[in-house]
Amino acid sequence: MLSLRPLYRFGLFLIGMALLLQTFHADASNATTVRIGVLAYRGAEAVQEDWSYVRNWLDATIPAHRFVLLDFDQAGLTRAVREQTIDFVITNSGHYVALENSDGASRIATIESPWALSPRQSIGSAIVVRSDAHLHTLADLAGKHVLAVGADAFGGYQIAARELLEAGVDPEHDLADLQFTGFPIQNIVHAVRAGRADAGIVRACLLEQMIRSGEIGAGELRVLAPINTKGFRCQTSSRLYPDWPFVVLRHTPAELSKQVAIALLRMPRTADGYSWTVPADYHVVDELFRELKIGPYAYLRQWTFEGLLRLYWGWLLLILALLVAWAMHTVRVEHLVSLRTRELRAAQEEQHRMAEEARLRQSTLDHAARLAILGEMASAIAHELNQPLAAIRNFARGMARRITAGRLEPAPLLDGTGEIVAQSERAASIIRNIRAFAQKRASEQKSVDLIAVLGEAIALFCGTHPQAHVSWQPDTTQTAKVMADPLQIQQVMLNLLKNALDAQQTAGHAHEPIEVQFRMEASTYRITVRDSGCGLEPEQFAHLFEPFFTTKPEGLGLGLSLSKGIIESLGGTLFAVANDGNAGLTVCFSLPEEEPFGGA
Repeated sequence: MLSLRPLYRFGLFLIGMALLLQTFHADASNATTVRIGVLAYRGAEAVQEDWSYVRNWLDATIPAHRFVLLDFDQAGLTRAVREQTIDFVITNSGHYVALENSDGASRIATIESPWALSPRQSIGSAIVVRSDAHLHTLADLAGKHVLAVGADAFGGYQIAARELLEAGVDPEHDLADLQFTGFPIQNIVHAVRAGRADAGIVRACLLEQMIRSGEIGAGELRVLAPINTKGFRCQTSSRLYPDWPFVVLRHTPAELSKQVAIALLRMPRTADGYSWTVPADYHVVDELFRELKIGPYAYLRQWTFEGLLRLYWGWLLLILALLVAWAMHTVRVEHLVSLRTRELRAAQEEQHRMAEEARLRQSTLDHAARLAILGEMASAIAHELNQPLAAIRNFARGMARRITAGRLEPAPLLDGTGEIVAQSERAASIIRNIRAFAQKRASEQKSVDLIAVLGEAIALFCGTHPQAHVSWQPDTTQTAKVMADPLQIQQVMLNLLKNALDAQQTAGHAHEPIEVQFRMEASTYRITVRDSGCGLEPEQFAHLFEPFFTTKPEGLGLGLSLSKGIIESLGGTLFAVANDGNAGLTVCFSLPEEEPFGGA
């Protein structure tokens, strides 16, 4: 007896399969249709053949929706986007950038092609010519008949147009005939092979694909001026641009866009090597449109105010900002200049006031120094005045005795009166020189004979210091003109001679000669005062010209400091050096020669 259990199980299986098929058909009938518009650059039949793997994968991974592929030419695809009759777009890079600027489209994935280096370097233009054509460079196309897909075809015209412009050929003006054939793009290849055109612009890799499929022979056509791109499997006449993107439109639901993007990125590579990856950067396409002045930059062809504003808005904004900054800077600079001018005026007034005060202090110090010198010379001056006074007294008494004795011979009396007059004039001269030296007055520079001024100072010093022996033998035929105050030069000379005499007296060499030498070096007069005194210790040289530094118990320490200031104010120098063997000191000062009238 046959068992009914296997038949029972088989019946249950058939019932389950029927229920499953019923459920599948019910789900399929309830699925929402999603329309994908595809640019049919190779014709309508090629769309279903080339992109069915995308539709099948999306149907399988997103069962709640049913995806369909719709083929369009570029103008029809643009119209469908604006009429919102499709939900997604698969198109070339140039068309996508145009849709992005005009209709707010955005990419969610970029195709990875086995023919490309990378999704960023995939699309190019190949300009095909017959193998026997005498064309070798892009510039050779000038004056030729060229075929292209259309003015808005990215790989079929726009990429090649950029390369032609850079080669010096304007495709809109320099070609004999630029003919647009539309899709399918393979017609351009067949027309060039048949000799109906000199060259044709097609998408890179199309020629290799047609040779591979056997549509044309391998040696019939070639790519003009091919660019060798390492790793790229096809010949191209241009640089490479990003591959085709999968585009979502503004009205497409965000949740659906997210599901499609995830599905595309998870899709495994096909047997032919195609897959999808994250969206590439299409900035280079935007640059191409700007150079060709097409798409979103078509306004650049029209020189209108709006066009110029849109083209140079960044520069205009920068210029406006610079003008505002310049105006603000100008106002600020004028304000600062005004403040600075007031500050400089106040500083100049303060400087003049301080200079006047310094001049008055210097004059007072000079006067004090001269008085100090006279104070130190007081006993010598008194001794010098006593000599003519004593001589006058002696001659007067002698004449009185002659008169008393009745000896009134005219000659002796006249001799006596003459001596009295001479001695009185000598005393008056000493008093005049001292009075002039001690007088407080403003310094006044004028042209003076340096040798004469030095001689007067030496004579005054010797007259007040009979014990001093000054060796001074000037060249009386020489004239040494300098611009100076003669009283200041005498003050310096008397100070140096007095210091030399004091140093020799301290060393016990009071009767040794003080050597004064005068010589001319280039355009400078140098005066040297050399003594044989006690000299200075090395540490004393460092402070020799400092105010109030002195080696004399009764000294004020102002003589050399003031002397150095006087000489430097006249444009000269004053310094001291030790004599050989440290016996005495040599002090030198120099003054510039007076420039002749009209000199530099």
